[in-house]
Amino acid sequence: MRIEHRLDQHNLQQLFDLIIIGGGINGAGAARDAAERGLTTLLIEKNDFGSGCSAHSTRLIHGGLRYLEQLEFNLVYESLQEREILLRNYPHLVNPLGLLVPAYKKSKYSLGKLKLGMMFYDFLSAGKSLLPYQTVNKEQMASLNLDIKQQGLKGAVFYHDGQVPFVERLVLENIRTAQELGAICLNHCQLTDIQCSKVNDNYQASSIKFKDMLNGKKPYTVYGKNIINMTGPWLDEDHEWLKTNEGFRLSHSPAKRIGGTKGSHIVVKSFEGAPAKFGIYNEAKADGRPFFILPYKIGMNEDLYLIGTTDIFLGAHDNLDNLKISEEEVQYLLNEVNDLFPNANLSSKSITKSFCGVRPLPLSKSGKEGKVSRKHSIINHGKKDHISNYYSVVGGKITTFRNLAKEVIDKLTKNKCHTDQSQTTGCKYPPNLSFYDYVQNILADYSSRYEMEAHTILHLLMLYGTNTPELLDLCLKNPLLKNKISTEHEDIEAQIVYAIRNESAYTLEDILTRRLTIGLSRDKIEKSVIQTISHYLSQEFELMARERDKVTKELLTKGY
Repeated sequence: MRIEHRLDQHNLQQLFDLIIIGGGINGAGAARDAAERGLTTLLIEKNDFGSGCSAHSTRLIHGGLRYLEQLEFNLVYESLQEREILLRNYPHLVNPLGLLVPAYKKSKYSLGKLKLGMMFYDFLSAGKSLLPYQTVNKEQMASLNLDIKQQGLKGAVFYHDGQVPFVERLVLENIRTAQELGAICLNHCQLTDIQCSKVNDNYQASSIKFKDMLNGKKPYTVYGKNIINMTGPWLDEDHEWLKTNEGFRLSHSPAKRIGGTKGSHIVVKSFEGAPAKFGIYNEAKADGRPFFILPYKIGMNEDLYLIGTTDIFLGAHDNLDNLKISEEEVQYLLNEVNDLFPNANLSSKSITKSFCGVRPLPLSKSGKEGKVSRKHSIINHGKKDHISNYYSVVGGKITTFRNLAKEVIDKLTKNKCHTDQSQTTGCKYPPNLSFYDYVQNILADYSSRYEMEAHTILHLLMLYGTNTPELLDLCLKNPLLKNKISTEHEDIEAQIVYAIRNESAYTLEDILTRRLTIGLSRDKIEKSVIQTISHYLSQEFELMARERDKVTKELLTKGY
């Protein structure tokens, strides 16, 4: 297929019930819910699905223990209920995660306060499948084989939340399900206008314009009964595109809504004294804000640790599309780990990957980043700004994406939401069968049928769930696709072809950083990996050799 023909297969001339701008976890969840309820839906994303806020998070599925201090009880309750739904509905992607919270003599939170908070946390998650919290005294800490700082240590609490190490696949699960239900979901399509018709003294959103960034920026105009902006930190920038159908700007623009903060993370290999099977949630010595040290295992790859996060208000000149972690942030995170684990001796050379993103938080007059509410809000611009049929979302967490989508789509239809129970494309497990039992039942059969190591099959099952046979069938037609892409990772070449044919992957970066596991743990990628991906891209999309070599050179220059 020629890549410039990729949009020709879609009927973009129809009048959509709903147009969604933004293809992160919230947009993907809304598209899936809308399509499931029978709404004709179009979603556009200017880059790749899940490439913005979703990809730069701490990857936790949690209630938000610290939100109790801010008295956001409704947010914690909502998050804990959604945590249970995600653990049940996405068992290969969302995993239970144990977290240890140490208490020190000079800590902001004493052991008594931590226990009180955990009692309330457990109360708000009544009916959960996870175990209740436990108190760990100083003597019991010794049995954990945890080389943690002992001076002033009073004990700890241990509790469970959830983790989604490969959040990009959670986004894809919802995008692909929406597509199977009839939604049109387009990545690499950048918004250029939100057009409005004037009705008396008010305006009515009626269409959008966008350009296909993979096809010479070819322009398109599509019409919709309702338009929802779910671009997170980019919301205020998108409002610059609001125009009348005559091409003039509106007589007024919506008020500024976003006051996001920057959050940065680093990934390191295992270090002296690191927890083997659980994470650490601790109070930073430098500024008292919480930070995490989390096991970061994606599929069956090596054991790594994700450390974060910082929380810094954006500056006036910060570019949302080109944020980078600063040296100060790197040193802050390294210092905190080295203080908590005296023998860790982490340095910048210990870091295998770093990344940062923006939390799409509401504009706040609070002087402290950590005090800004994490609660999402849905803005009806018909009431706020006299622009009917236009909505936008401020805030939102990965944990609450499903319920946020439900709240949004509830405003557009009376059809009932079933996303708390219905299965997405890769999660169609037999009823009353745990993911562990499912794997035990099929692992030997798949290993024999596809003549592959059980270790590799397990790696794929942890990424693709019940879609794994669809991917493995590619290897029956071409056994070379069984080859591993890299000696350091478990990914195989079939995943590249599957990403191109089934998962809307069009660029090297789409595949490397959001379809495979390789780019999630490394900033520096072997040249052979880039060349392998480029080979399949040119083969599947009939790219000219000169064009392929140009793309490969650009990626190598970027430092992959």
